[in-house]
Formats: sequence, C-alpha cells, structure tokens
Amino acid sequence: MKLGLLGLSLLGASQAHLFESCLPSDEDSSPMAVSKLFVVRDDLSAHLDAEQKLAITTLSGFLARTAAGSHLGLVSKSEDLVWLSEVADEVVDLYSLDEVLAEDDIPSGDCRYVLCKVGDNSTNAALSFSAASDECTIVATEGTAPLLESFGIKMAMNLTSITDPFWALDNLSGFNQHVSVLQNAGNPVPLSDFAVKCRALHWWGWGECGKKLDDPEGLTERALGLLTPGDAVVVGWGGGEDPEWNCVHASTSYGSFGMIAADQALNLAVLNASPETVKHRPAVVRSQGDTRQDAKPKHTVCFVMSDGDNVQWILNDWSAEKGANGWWASAERGNVKMGWTLSPSLAALAPAALQWIMAGATENDQLIAGPSSATYAFVNDFPDTHTFKAFAEESSYLMGKAGMRIVNVLNDEGFAETVDVMLAEEDIDAVFLYEYNGYSELGGAISFVGGKPVIGGRFNLWSPDFYDVDDLVDALKGLPNMDDVTSSDGYTLIPVHAWSHSVEDIVSAVKQLEADGRFDVVLPDELVARVAKNVAAV
Repeated sequence: MKLGLLGLSLLGASQAHLFESCLPSDEDSSPMAVSKLFVVRDDLSAHLDAEQKLAITTLSGFLARTAAGSHLGLVSKSEDLVWLSEVADEVVDLYSLDEVLAEDDIPSGDCRYVLCKVGDNSTNAALSFSAASDECTIVATEGTAPLLESFGIKMAMNLTSITDPFWALDNLSGFNQHVSVLQNAGNPVPLSDFAVKCRALHWWGWGECGKKLDDPEGLTERALGLLTPGDAVVVGWGGGEDPEWNCVHASTSYGSFGMIAADQALNLAVLNASPETVKHRPAVVRSQGDTRQDAKPKHTVCFVMSDGDNVQWILNDWSAEKGANGWWASAERGNVKMGWTLSPSLAALAPAALQWIMAGATENDQLIAGPSSATYAFVNDFPDTHTFKAFAEESSYLMGKAGMRIVNVLNDEGFAETVDVMLAEEDIDAVFLYEYNGYSELGGAISFVGGKPVIGGRFNLWSPDFYDVDDLVDALKGLPNMDDVTSSDGYTLIPVHAWSHSVEDIVSAVKQLEADGRFDVVLPDELVARVAKNVAAV
C-alpha cells in the first residue's frame, strides 16, 4: 500500500507549456518578482558540506512552491548571483544553515524532516518523499538532524536503511506527471530544490537509462511510465558508459519530450519563475538574414558553437566575467560572426538567465535553438507523430520567446525527412541537422522539406577526433566547386565542439579565411537566407 502523503490528485491534467506544472498555484497570487531572496553565500564561507546544502536546497524547493513570501538560494560561486539578482527585488546574504533556520522571514518552523544517507538509494527515496509531500519536509542526515531538532523540527520518517531504487515508485504517489528528475545520489544538491518544487520523482538506481530497457518492470520504464506522453520532460543526466545516447534515446522513445542536461544546476526552484516576473532587458535588434554577396561569388561559411542544450553549463559558465573562459565570456566574442546553440527551455526554466544572455548578445552573435529545441531529443525516436507534433509546437512556442527561428536537431539518424514535423511549424525557418555519431556525417548536404532548408554540417571544428583550426582551414581551401552558390557546394556549416575549441579558435580560423579572400563568414540566418534564395530555386 502506498503512503498517503498527498491530499491532492495526480498532476495529470494537460499542461499548456513546459514547466507550468511547477509554477506556484496560489489563488491569491499574481505574477510578481521575488520580493525577498535569501542567499546562502557558500562562495564566501566555503564551509558547507553536502548534507547542509541538501537541507537548504530542499527547504528552498518548498518556499518556491508559493509565489508570495521569501525565497532561498544557494551561492556556490559569485557568478550564481548574476542570475539570482535578476529575479529578486532584494537579496539578503546568509552564511550557514543555522542562520537560515533562525531567520524569521523563512518559515522553517512549520517543517518536518526525512532522514537519509547521502550517496545511496536512501537519498533518492528521501528526495522523492519530500517532493511528494504537501507538508514542508527537509531532507536531513545524521549530521544535520540534531540542528533541525534544536529548532523544533521533528522527523517524519527514517529512510536510512533504504537500498531499493524502486522504493519511491512502490510506496509513494502523487508525483508530477510532466517532470521527472534523473540525478546521481552521489551529487544530490543540484536539482534537489527543483524536484521538491515540482513534486517530481527523483531517481537514479544504476544511472544507466539503457539498463533493462526492454523490461516493463525496469526502473527506467517505470519512472518514465509515470510521465504523460507528449507533455513531459526529464531533467538531469544519467550515468554508465554512454549516458547521453542511452538517456536521450530512452526518454524520447518512451514519449517524453527528451532530456534537459541540468545535473550541476543550482537554484532552479528560484530561477523557474514565471517569465512575467523577470525584469526584461532589450535584446540586440538585428535585421533578418542578409542575402547580399559580392559580385564574384564566395563560399559561405557559418560557425555554430555546440552543446547549448547543456543548461548546467550555461548556468555555471556563461555568467563568468569577460575573459574568464573561451565561450560566452570570451574577450573575443563579438569580433566575428558566429552562431550559438542554446536551449529555448530557458524561457520557462530560467527566464532571467535567458534575458541576461539575450541582452549581452552582440550584432555578431546569433542564438539558435538546440539541440534539438525545447529539449535534447532524438526526434526520429518519438513513438508517434502526436508526440513529435506536440514537441514541435512547444519548441516553436519557446523559440518565439527566445527570439529564435532556426533549430539545430541532433538525431541518431541524420535523414532530412525525419524533421518534417518540426519544419511544419510556421515560425521555424530551417533545421541544422547533425547525426549523433559525428555531427557532420551529412557532409554538407542541403535538402528542402516543406520548402524549408535542412542543412547538414560539412566539417567539425573538433579536436582530436576531427579538425583543428589549421586543418579545417586547409580543408575549406581545398573544396571543389566552392563558389557554386546554386548548390550545396557553395555553403559550409561548421559545428564547433565546445569542449575542445573556443571563440578564440573561431576567430583564428575566420582571420585565415578572410586573408584567403574566397570566403564569406556569416550568421546562421544569413546562411539560411542565401541557401533559400539561391539553392531552392534550382
């Protein structure tokens, strides 16, 4: 018999958009900025252990279930404040769990706690117990329980002996049918606040999404089976030898929208405010695709940075000070034209971060969706057209909020016809199609689906597996028929591997191409406009 933790029915009603099931449902509340945000400054004190952080983040998740009142965040590095300061009208620093529990404006006295260990299946059980509870339930360990008890917070259940990864599925009910959290119990602090806020199942088990995939009683099947097909997402990341392929394949083939890589993301409970709560900044206004070319045709080249679907990377590294890294914070960014893949899910998941990024884009930066738009999904793995259409509609909606009209789709099979449903959306102009094994398996092929271009990568700027800067430039210079603007020969889309190459490398390549004189480096929408004008008519 399952524990009757919830006095509410399953959250199974149809949801209009991604993560709306996580938003506060106070009847007397209206969209508003967080009036007061308490942040625990571990970046300054650096003395909090994982057990203390887990107590803080699970309390944060409960506070975020209500729009009104104070909210709570955890600052592990100063860059975290970039996003948090965009959400709140007032930010107040705290430095310990003791201070959090003692703060009058944080109603922790109404809470209870569930006891677990950190790093095993009892952690997942406790986080799922907390998420499934109406009553504020802090996740505690033997290290933090005495402090909680000293503030009058009593234990609800002791789960330290739990070893079964199925415990939550067998004993709890009432989980959100639109969001699931896949997170390693050995790293429970990220996403714990979000799981609690969203009432999401928190699971891991073996961490291998492909293990027992054909077993209807397997952990992956049962966890994904809680989700509403065509209206759900898995947040986090898996483990094992190939977590990327296994987890993306499993989540899409079982009918969810796919994965959002957020396994190192903090404070999503706070950042997941309604977009109407964010202090909007104007984005760079740039004319749509430029189809102009010199009298003598040149070979059109477009560089696009990979891995923008990786939300935990965006939230941890893109807010760094200028010059701190070779990505969005690069001192060279803006010097040459390039595209950036970015998950449009940020419009719902962390709208403050999206607005900050859009505001910081230069005229030489263009954000495109992906991969593969709303989430990281292998769209050719969706079980039916209904699910794919729902995904495409949600992608188009989120892309509109992020000012995007081009989507980078990463499939485990790179056939142009597999993206037809995506291109049926009126507000999606083109697909940059990569194949999972190699990105540029299509060799620069260009197809048209529904009258819209599907452009494959030609060469990867990706070391050591493919090309480094000099080898890439040499390959481009050696292309045959490179100035034929009426065929795919005249255009090159270059996926840039984020983990082996930087903006500085792109700048170096562009300078060499400019010195050659036969190349024109453009933004993604310029590439699409030229292809649509010159190739489609042939």
